[in-house]
Amino acid sequence: MGKSMPIVLWVLTGVVVGVTIFVLFSFSGAEDESSSMADPESMDSSREVLASVGSYVLYASDVALVRAGDDAVDSWIQDQLFACAALEAGLENPAMSRFVQERAKQLYLRDLMVDRIIESVEPPTQAEVQAYMLANAELFLLERHYFQIIAADSVIADSLHVRLGWGQNFQVTAQNSSLGQKAAIGGDIGFITGGEMLLQGLPMSIALLDGLSEVVPSSIGWHIFKVSETRAITDSLRVLRSATEALYNSRIDAALDSVLFATDNRLSAEVVH
Repeated sequence: MGKSMPIVLWVLTGVVVGVTIFVLFSFSGAEDESSSMADPESMDSSREVLASVGSYVLYASDVALVRAGDDAVDSWIQDQLFACAALEAGLENPAMSRFVQERAKQLYLRDLMVDRIIESVEPPTQAEVQAYMLANAELFLLERHYFQIIAADSVIADSLHVRLGWGQNFQVTAQNSSLGQKAAIGGDIGFITGGEMLLQGLPMSIALLDGLSEVVPSSIGWHIFKVSETRAITDSLRVLRSATEALYNSRIDAALDSVLFATDNRLSAEVVH
């Protein structure tokens, strides 16, 4: 799976960062600027003002930077009113405010670098993808018939796993106990390649599964998988697309790791206890 974040997480993180930066503008008005805004005559007359709350000003150029939506001004006013109320109530922790600002800048710069790295990675050609599939035949040229049980917590999952290990019928157990969408049909999620399972964030042990899996945690619960049979791929176009995505993601991960490694060597990152 690699140590780097999957590409979809980078996209989601980018959205979060955009919102975070906008909130920071609304909360503090940028500390240096807000102090000069106390006097209306000190406002930057060259910049278009969209709204103000007391000495805090929202400029059109700031909204454009974060590509905010149509309701940005109303949201900013409401948020700034709450922020001012918090300041008046003495709720601000100056150290926390500084950290939030520094963290937002860190995420902003990180995403700029990540975007540049991703743009520098060439998508694989069809010939490269086909070679990749042949080199990883167990993942992309073979489909496994997967069944799945999802439990709410690890205790329940472990109990179910013990009973399955004793020979309890997997599909009946799924029907009676699974929280998954396929519970009614015995947890049957169909024939899928191991590579496609990897793209769903599952570990290699599940991608190459034969028989009953161990309990696997995820963000939605605790999973138990079973593979009942294997066959040659039947939809080569679908698998070709998944292999292309897998190879492309692996190249992006390698490029990200390379930049991290090189920068770490220059700056010597360490955890100081």
